[in-house]
Amino acid sequence: MSREPSIEDWFRHEGVPHLARHFDPREDVLTRLRPALLVLFVLALALVLRPEWPAWARAAATLGGLLAALAGLGLLNRLRGRAWTAPPERVGFVEAGVFVAVPAAVDLAIGDGLVRAGVILGASAVIAATLYLLTSLGVVSVLVHTGRSALGALRDVAAIAGRALFLLLAVLLFLFLAAEVWQTLGTVEGWRFVSVLVMFGVLAVGTLVVGLSGERRGLYRPEPGPDLRRRAMATPAAPLVEAGVEPAVDGMTRIQRVNVAVALHVGLVARVAAVGAITAVFFVGFGLLVVTRETTEAWTGQAGDALHVLAEYRGLRGSVVLSEPLLRVSALLGAFAALYFAVVAVSEERNRREFIDDELERVRGVVAAWAYDRGAAVEGVREG
Repeated sequence: MSREPSIEDWFRHEGVPHLARHFDPREDVLTRLRPALLVLFVLALALVLRPEWPAWARAAATLGGLLAALAGLGLLNRLRGRAWTAPPERVGFVEAGVFVAVPAAVDLAIGDGLVRAGVILGASAVIAATLYLLTSLGVVSVLVHTGRSALGALRDVAAIAGRALFLLLAVLLFLFLAAEVWQTLGTVEGWRFVSVLVMFGVLAVGTLVVGLSGERRGLYRPEPGPDLRRRAMATPAAPLVEAGVEPAVDGMTRIQRVNVAVALHVGLVARVAAVGAITAVFFVGFGLLVVTRETTEAWTGQAGDALHVLAEYRGLRGSVVLSEPLLRVSALLGAFAALYFAVVAVSEERNRREFIDDELERVRGVVAAWAYDRGAAVEGVREG
């Protein structure tokens, strides 16, 4: 009995590429990232160029960078016994390293010094590594799936948010209209503002990770039985079930466990973030209606250019002001609402069922398909 040929593509579509039998990071991730690596290469090379340089110098630096990249790829071809000009069949880590390192090498060659070249190299490496991790762990696929299923889950999430945030919203409205909050949160700028947002985000994610630890353990080692069979029958692994293949429910590697955990949590984190974003937008709109320029100046102690007004409309009956303090206060209150929602969503049984059941069932189906696919591999069932 042949295995359904689309099952590995289905794993990738569901955001768990590491569960696919023949998953290869170079072929399945880096090769698909070629356009992103080229864009990153061009952007990093653009940092090397100076606006004060004449046009011929900028063109020469660009040409030099491209020639350096082509020379590096050609040398790799020769080391592998291929022609200098042979196009890469797939992108490996070494080829990706060429795209990342060449702009920094060009910057160093034109005499900008080790520090600037190191900054360009480090920033390019961090961006490339982030793109690799997001693609490798299927985060993009899960977010796409989350977007497609968002309307179906909206009612349940809205019901939980309504119960959880009803009393909190009254408290947040009181805080929003308190001068002390604007003096504290409205004047937080730069890295401090980002750090507070990140702190709330980390706490929310940590709440979900700790709160769903039992569910994750069940995913890593599913129980054979009618439920596993029923879930697998709703996936491309159905032909294996019908062929009498016995599921193999153990042997999930560490990276596969990480991939399954990410597939479960990313969609839930997106829902929590959506609640926070909606709350923040609500407070921005509320602030536009009730907080004037004079009130903002009195609450924050900032006036004139120091207030950083982004947009202002003055009419016969008053003004409408969009200021940076309004955005900061709204964003931080939204982040707090998201954290509170995450805590409530996983701490009460009814909320847990409504919040995670659909995502958990989706990932359970994926794991069931993996168990039968791995069972087919153990039994030597021929692939389709």
